[in-house]
Amino acid sequence: MTKLGLRMSRADADRLFETRKMSTTAPEPVVSVLIANHNRADFLGRAIRSALQQTLRDLEIIIVDDASTDDSVRIARSYAARDDRIRVLELTKNAGPAGARNAGLDAAKGTWVAILDSDDFMHPERLQGLVNEAQASGAEICADDLVVFGTGLTPTGFLSERQRNLGWLTFAEFVASNAIFSNEPATGYLKPIFRRAFLQEYALRYDTALKIGEDFDLLARAFVRGAKFRLLDSLGYFYRKHAQSISHRLSQATLEQMLQADERLKSQVSVMSHELSHAFEKRRASIVSAKNFDACVAALKARDWAEAARIMWRHPRILPLFGMPIAARLPKWREASKPIETRADKEVCLISRQRLVGPVNGSSAYLLGICKSLHDNGYRLTLVSPNPGTCGRWPILYLSPEMSVFSDIAMRGAWRLGKRLYVAKDPRVFFNAAKGVVSKLAARAGIDLAKWNRPAPYVIGASWSRDEFLYVSRFAPAAADLVIADYAFSSPAIPFALSDNAQSMIVMHDLLSMRATRFREKGLVDSVATLSEADETRLLGQADAIIAIQDVEAKHVSSALPGHPVLLTPLGHETVAAPQLGQGHTVFFVGSNTAPNVIGLKWFLEASWPEILKAVPDCQLNVAGGVAAGFSQPYPNVNFLGAVPSLTGFYREAAVVISPLTVGSGLKIKIGEALSHGKAVVATSVSVEGISDDVLAHVAVCDEPQAFAQAVTTLLLDDGFRAKKARAAFDAYRELYSKESCYRELLQFVRNSRPAKQDEPTALEERTKSPRASGAVVDRAAIG
Repeated sequence: MTKLGLRMSRADADRLFETRKMSTTAPEPVVSVLIANHNRADFLGRAIRSALQQTLRDLEIIIVDDASTDDSVRIARSYAARDDRIRVLELTKNAGPAGARNAGLDAAKGTWVAILDSDDFMHPERLQGLVNEAQASGAEICADDLVVFGTGLTPTGFLSERQRNLGWLTFAEFVASNAIFSNEPATGYLKPIFRRAFLQEYALRYDTALKIGEDFDLLARAFVRGAKFRLLDSLGYFYRKHAQSISHRLSQATLEQMLQADERLKSQVSVMSHELSHAFEKRRASIVSAKNFDACVAALKARDWAEAARIMWRHPRILPLFGMPIAARLPKWREASKPIETRADKEVCLISRQRLVGPVNGSSAYLLGICKSLHDNGYRLTLVSPNPGTCGRWPILYLSPEMSVFSDIAMRGAWRLGKRLYVAKDPRVFFNAAKGVVSKLAARAGIDLAKWNRPAPYVIGASWSRDEFLYVSRFAPAAADLVIADYAFSSPAIPFALSDNAQSMIVMHDLLSMRATRFREKGLVDSVATLSEADETRLLGQADAIIAIQDVEAKHVSSALPGHPVLLTPLGHETVAAPQLGQGHTVFFVGSNTAPNVIGLKWFLEASWPEILKAVPDCQLNVAGGVAAGFSQPYPNVNFLGAVPSLTGFYREAAVVISPLTVGSGLKIKIGEALSHGKAVVATSVSVEGISDDVLAHVAVCDEPQAFAQAVTTLLLDDGFRAKKARAAFDAYRELYSKESCYRELLQFVRNSRPAKQDEPTALEERTKSPRASGAVVDRAAIG
């Protein structure tokens, strides 16, 4: 047994010897994550999983168990047995947070050292961001902001706006912010990464005599040795605040220890600037006030009214401090006053930044189809829409009946009026909507006001803001079992749902990197944000599973993320009772105002439609949906309908449905929708990508405009042939794309992927084990 009380069996010693032999040749990890733990079995698994899920894969995780008496050691060992990046050090005597962390520091091998408390967790991209910033800036210490959360608390960021904008944290700024009861947050609470070589050079370790303030003390001594401290304005560390947090307990003894430690610290400062001297004096005065406040509270508890009055009279600065206990208890009182809610057995949080009001376009129809399948299988769904720009130029949003699958909807930037009506809070939304209407009316009168009719920014692919992340944290259901991110762009928000054991999914919609390549190859400009293949793979890899709408993209993602569950989930449609022949010579197209739809329809109108009209002069083309906004000039026999309340009647009356997309990827909703209505369909190969060959055998697929026109003409003029093709395609589609068939794989994964327990890895962690330190073992005596 070592002087720190490490338990080491003979077998452990043999494994340690072998591990140390191999470590002489194994490369050093970039980061060593130190998790000091004492009786945190309820949260330890979450902390470990957040370290395992880091996008920076080259790391080691050192779990130092500080003589726990609960299930912590078993949990730590269970993770170490599955991932060779984890080492477990078991202290037989409680050393406190400082001693436990020092044990981890002595065992660490990484270029950088990151401190992670066992009841907290990190964002998957945190360590990569901190390391990049520290290396680029030349800092020895680098930290980001905290998300402070806990039972009865409204999740919030920790640092003030001024502090977030500092960039560099000076010694004086650091000391001043750590005055007790300061107006600004204490930067000593931050959880930085340290350059390990700097800690080794100056033999910097935590002061084991301190039970409170050991973080401040270590950082302050690093400042004395000339460390540069970089602050990153990002929310990457999730700080759980609860009654048992050791950092929330102050006493006369601990406060006196802090005063003595500060005196020792000041004696080591060679040149004391005026700013630093003032900061130390401010901190000393605050500690003295805290001591007087503690003494006064003790006197009140002892009913020694005279002594309490004497302390208040001599130290009137402590009087405002009596408001703190009341403020601290308010959240608990509010929580206690709330009616007890019965938690659903299966809770789902959907995070989406698209304007979701109903199945008004392909992406919303697909997403709502997935949500309905979960709802119909007993899940309770909450929609969190965190971007106020989601309203776009729609000042009033009226939800369709399909939105009833959500038990709760949190829509930032809108007031809710009744059950289904939302009104934008920003008056600029009303103004821009009015400008758009005026622009369209002016165009009819021959006046060009196109600059007034600019589309709203595409918020789905926009960078996430701090306020959006915190909105998710505040409105996501507590303890969700499943978190769904709408599009890969939304994956950074998943951890902000603050659910310790939830499984996560990303609804991919499109493989955006593939889509971007196709647009570039054709020299076209897309209407949505794009991603590189590397960025898209990184974002998709942050969830436990990926939902893909078609087979081609599912296979592509599976090859990029081996072993990652990719759930092939086409959109299931309710089919009509029988195929519908349609009336007259009517052609139908439906599409939203996106680049693939506008480009494809323009190709059809300019190259195929004139040929069709030559053969069938009375032919009419009905165009439904927002795609009409992309066409300012009229075309013969073409009716631009815009958004319509229901497509059912248009499908019923149409003789032929077309889908002339020439570029794009992902969603093929319009094909499935047409086939579910029993229609004869003419489409391009881009439009039918991912559709089963058994169905395509009965769909006219044409990529040349003349062939496309001929196929439409033939179906229009030959009722018998049209009925035959519609019937065959309808039967094949109904068999292969029923709702039961489409959602079977998704529902099976959800049912089998129960929320992870503290000692169980998520599906993501099982796939991302690192072989970096092959042969590494559960090391219970690495610092003997």
